[in-house]
Amino acid sequence: MTFTAKHWAFLLLALGTALRFFWLGEIPGGLNQDEASIGYDAWALLHSGIDRNGVSWPVNFIAWGSGQNVLYGYLSMPFIALFDLSVFSLRLTSAFWGVACLWLFWQLGRRRDQTMGILALLLLVTSPWHIMASRWALESNIVPAVVLVAVYLLVRAPEHLSRRLPWACVALTMSIYAYGPAYLFAPIFLLCALILIHNKTRIALRTFLISTLASFVVALPMMLFILNNSIGHEHWHLWFITIPHYPTEARYSNIFLPFAQGGMARIPDNIIAVIRMLFGAHDDGLPWNAIPAWGAQYVFLTPFVVIGAVLTVRRDSSLIDRLMLAWMFCALLTAFCTEANINRINLVWLPSLWLAACGLRLIAQERALNYLTQAVLLVCCLLFSMQYFTSWSERIASDFFDGFGLAIKRVVEIAPKDAPIIVTGNANMPYISVLFFTKTPVNTYIKTAVIPDRKSPFQGVNGFDRFTIGLTPQNIHHQNYWVVNKHELALFSDQSFQIESFSDYAVVSRRSTEQLACLQPLASNMLTGSQDFDTLKIDGEVASSNVGMMTAGQYFPSGFGVHGQSNWSMPVLQPAQALDIGYGIADNNGCTDGMTFKVIADGKTIFNSGRVMGDSLRFVRIPLNNPKQLSFVTEPGQNNQCDHGNWVRPLLMSCTTPTPTSGSPR
Repeated sequence: MTFTAKHWAFLLLALGTALRFFWLGEIPGGLNQDEASIGYDAWALLHSGIDRNGVSWPVNFIAWGSGQNVLYGYLSMPFIALFDLSVFSLRLTSAFWGVACLWLFWQLGRRRDQTMGILALLLLVTSPWHIMASRWALESNIVPAVVLVAVYLLVRAPEHLSRRLPWACVALTMSIYAYGPAYLFAPIFLLCALILIHNKTRIALRTFLISTLASFVVALPMMLFILNNSIGHEHWHLWFITIPHYPTEARYSNIFLPFAQGGMARIPDNIIAVIRMLFGAHDDGLPWNAIPAWGAQYVFLTPFVVIGAVLTVRRDSSLIDRLMLAWMFCALLTAFCTEANINRINLVWLPSLWLAACGLRLIAQERALNYLTQAVLLVCCLLFSMQYFTSWSERIASDFFDGFGLAIKRVVEIAPKDAPIIVTGNANMPYISVLFFTKTPVNTYIKTAVIPDRKSPFQGVNGFDRFTIGLTPQNIHHQNYWVVNKHELALFSDQSFQIESFSDYAVVSRRSTEQLACLQPLASNMLTGSQDFDTLKIDGEVASSNVGMMTAGQYFPSGFGVHGQSNWSMPVLQPAQALDIGYGIADNNGCTDGMTFKVIADGKTIFNSGRVMGDSLRFVRIPLNNPKQLSFVTEPGQNNQCDHGNWVRPLLMSCTTPTPTSGSPR
C-alpha cells in the first residue's frame, strides 16, 4: 500500500488528538476557579434551570459579579449530561473543539493543495498554544474554534451562496458569546468577509439581507445585554432568555482599553506587548498560557508568518488566504485594544499559523526542505510535550489548586451529614470549588450563601449550607472537620488531629477518644543508621541549630531531620497497626532537585512518596501489621545538594479504628 498525504494527515490527526485528550482530567492537575465557575453554572442550569445567581438561561453569566461568557458552558452541557460534572467532562468541550480545529484547518488547507493541507495541520498539531489551550476549560479558549467554523463555512459559501452564507454569518456572530473581545472583532471581520465574498461571487441583495438579518437576530440578546448594563437597573427577559444586569461594572469594560479608565494611554505599550508575544515568542508570565522557553508559538515561524502575509496580499491569492489575512488584521486590531495576555488575544494565533503555513509552502516545494521542516516541527513538539507533561505539569499544579477537589470530596465522605465543615480561604474563590465538587443543589446555595459585598466585581462568599470559608481560632477550637492548605498544617500539629494529604491540600479531622488512646509517639531516639552528610537531627533540621522543623513555611515541633541518601531504622517493641507521618523538604533547602521518601517494614517497602520538591508537605497514614522493625529511607534526586528532608510528627497506632465514612459519628 502506498503511503499517501492522506495517511500522513490521519497520523497527524491521531497525534494531535492524543496530545489534547490524554490525561485530560489530570493534566493540568486540579481545577482553576474560572473552570469551576462555568462548570457549576452549566450543571445548575441543566438540573434546575437557573445558575448560582438565580438567573435562567442568561446571555452572560453573572458569575463572580462582573460576568463570565456563556458559550463554553452551554457547549459543555451535553458532556456534563452524559458523564456528570467532573474535571474530565468539563474539559472535554475544550479538547473536542481543539480536535475539531485540527480537522477544519486540514480541510481548509486541502482546498489549496495537499502540501498546504499537511503544513497547516502539522503547524496546528504541534502548536504549544493550541495544545495548552485545548486542555483546560477557560471559556475564552473556545472563541478561535467558533471563528474557524465560520471561516470554513465562509470559504464554502460561494458554492451555494443563498443557503450557506447565512449560516456562516450566524456562526461568526456566535463568537460574541464566547469572549468579550469578539464584540469588536466579529462585526469588523464579518464586514471584511462579506466584501471579499462579494468580490469573488456577487451576493444577491436577498441573500445579503437574510445573512445580515440572521446575524442581527443572533446578536440581539448580546446588544440588549450591553444596553442593559449601560442604562438598565434590573434583569430583562426575552422569552426564556435572561438579559442580566450586573451588580457592578462589567469586566469586559476593563479589559477593553478604550472603555477602561486611562486605557487609551496604555494602548501603545499594549501594542508592543502583543507584537512581542506574536513575533518574539514571548510568554505573558502566566504559566497556564505558555512555557517561557517556547512561548505561544515557535519563534522560528516568525519570518514565515511575514512571508505568508506578503504572499497573501497578491491579486491571485485564494479566498481562503484573503479571509485568513482579514482575520489576522481584525484580530490584531482587537488585540491592540485589549489588555493583552496570550488567552485574551487568542484570536491572532490561528491566522498567524495559517500565514506561517503559506510561507513554509515556499520551501516545501523542495522535497528535502519539506521533510526537514516537518521533522523540526515534530522534534519541537516532542521536546515541548516532554516538558509540558512532566516538569511543567508539576509547575502549574499549584495554579490549579491541585488536590483541593479531592480533599473536598474526602471531607464530605468522612463527615456526618449535619457536621459543619471549615474550608481554607487559601485558594482563589474557594467556594466555587466546593460547589463544583460537592454538586450542592443551586437552590440550597442561593438560600444559604453569605456574600458580604454583592457590589464587588469579584464577590467573595463566606459560607453556604454547612460550609464555612476561612480558618479562624474559633472554628479550629470548636469544629471537627477541615479542608486546609499545606501552609496551614502547623495549626493542626497536635496529635489530636488526623491529617490526610491530597497534593497541596489536606483533610483534617479531630481524633476520637478511642483513637487518641491508641496513639504513641515514635521513639525517634531509638533510630540507628547512616546518611551521606551530617547526622540525624531529632526534632530539628539537618545543619540547623534551631528547635523545630521548618517545612512549607511553618514550624513543626516533633520529628527528625535527615540529609540526601539516608537510612534510619528502629525496632518496634509494641503492636503497631498504622503509622501517621508527614514528610517534606526543609525550607532551608535552597537548591534541591527533589527527594524520595520511603518507609520499609521488615525489609518490605510499604510506602514510596515519589519525587518530592521543595515547599511540599504531605501527611500519610500507612497501614502496618505489627512489624518488628521500621526503616525510614530517603533518596536524593540527580544530586544531594540541599537535600534536607524532614519526617514530621511520626505517630504509631497500636490498635485499629474504623475508617470514617459518610454519616458515621466521630
